[in-house]
This record gives sequence, C-alpha cells and structure tokens, in this order.
Amino acid sequence: MLKKNYIQILLVLTIMILVVTNISQYKAKELYKSALTNQLNTDITELRSALSSNDLAYEEILQSDKLSKDQSNYLMENNDEIRKTVDNYSTLAVQLGEAQYTETQQNALKLTQYFKGLNGDNEEKILDSNTKNVIEKAQQLNKKWSNTMANTQIKSIANDSWIELLMNLENDTQTFLTENKVKSIEEYWLERREIQ
Repeated sequence: MLKKNYIQILLVLTIMILVVTNISQYKAKELYKSALTNQLNTDITELRSALSSNDLAYEEILQSDKLSKDQSNYLMENNDEIRKTVDNYSTLAVQLGEAQYTETQQNALKLTQYFKGLNGDNEEKILDSNTKNVIEKAQQLNKKWSNTMANTQIKSIANDSWIELLMNLENDTQTFLTENKVKSIEEYWLERREIQ
C-alpha cells in the first residue's frame, strides 16, 4: 500500500514539475518574443525615419543645387542606419532559413561610403552634373524603399511581415538596378572617378 501510494505521489509530483516547467518556458518564450517585437518595432520606426529624412534631404539638395558637409553627414548616417537595420534582420532571416542575403544593405552601404567620401571642408559644395546624377539616383532608390515602408505594417516578430518587408525592399533594389542597367548604385560614382 505504501509502495503504491509512493508511486502515485511520485507520478503526481513529476506531472506537476513538468507542468510548472512548461508554463515557465512558455512565459519566458512569450517574454522573449515580446522583447524582440519591441526591438523590431523600434528598428522599423528608425528605418522609416531614415528613409523619410533622406527623401527630404535629397529634395532639398536637388532644389538648391548645393550640398553641405552637414547634409552629407546626415545622408551618410541615415544610409548607415538603413544598412544596419536591413543587414541585422536579413541575417536573422537567413539564420531562420526564411531568406537569402540581399543587395539592399550593400547598396545602402555604398551610399554611406559615397556620402562619407564627400565630407571635405565645411563649405557648401555646388553640385556638378555627376554629383547631381548620383544624388538623383540615390533619391530614386530611396523613394522606392520609402514607398514600400509606407505600405508595410509590421505586427510582430512571430509573423512573416518583417520578412515580407525585407523581400519587398530587395525587389525594389533589384527593380532599380535593372531599370538603370547597373549591378550596384556604386557604378554611378566609380564611372565618375574613372573619367576624371
């Protein structure tokens, strides 16, 4: 009798331990998912802001035909933010087996490097035709990305909306490259440097 009760008590304790363990793991998973979703929302907000700010900056530069060091720094920082955000989430998508590496972050990196290279003195620079062309092309690509962001609603890390966003941004990048018959946006200023 004691042995029978001992086995039943042991079985009940084992079940209770398993239930408590599963509940705590579920809560930890939900907490982790919530933290990742909050980070995703923060990153997406920063990405939207960088794209929107770039739209305004490109427009201002092209209207004035001048580029200041501050504007160049601003575009460099915004394009670096775009690169980092897309790169971080692309890497996560690749690790999850949901996507492959894309060209979007590479083109954002090229723009970051381009605007970093324009940082010279503190004077405003009058745009020459080559620089104006590069900025117009950067604006075109940025507008494609901005339109995609405007039409995208990210809900949670648990659904595929963020992966869809990455794929749509990549489609925008590929469309831009195909329409302009280039492999990278960098071709616009590499050509310029080779000519000079």
